[in-house]
Amino acid sequence: MCNGGFLYGADRCAVAEGELRLLSAREVLEARREGEQLAAEGREKALCANACLIAKALERGGRPVFADGSEVLDSLRVEDVVRLSDCWADFNRRWNPSPCDGEERLEELKNSLNGRQYERLQWRVLQAFHTLPTEERAKKMTDRDFLWCALNLALDREDELARLCPSCREKAEREACPVCGAEHDSWGENPSFDPARFERLKGGAL
Repeated sequence: MCNGGFLYGADRCAVAEGELRLLSAREVLEARREGEQLAAEGREKALCANACLIAKALERGGRPVFADGSEVLDSLRVEDVVRLSDCWADFNRRWNPSPCDGEERLEELKNSLNGRQYERLQWRVLQAFHTLPTEERAKKMTDRDFLWCALNLALDREDELARLCPSCREKAEREACPVCGAEHDSWGENPSFDPARFERLKGGAL
């Protein structure tokens, strides 16, 4: 997979104790609930929440370092819990953007993604096959796999057009507004698209 954009960015961060990994939204919620339960024993709530988060995120050799938040509190100093939780928070903000990050940050990410033609191609391929990027079959796809699928989708489109009569093909090739039907010849144009290179790739010259 391409690691150029935020979707396929880093998922682990090295620390002295091992590696901190990004957590799913469900795991973060679980850590918060476990922290609240731990705080019911009379311990500081924020510290308990951070300890439970570290218990889920910190690994060494692919295995959790601590069984739960209680073990984290028994094994680490308060300063270490704070340091690791701050490190995870910074790492998470950088590589795991959220819909809650604010309109300005989301607009920045959208503009960044709009300039990443390869990630847009990946999205079109995954969309065509109703596949999420987190599925194992998607994770195993190589650049060649994505290109092969994209080119076949383009050839399918050409085959569909080839079956049309000249008049209908001309209409099908013209982009139109999906609401009113007005034509807009400039829609869908990509100024960086190289038709000569596309023809070479389509012919098998990878």
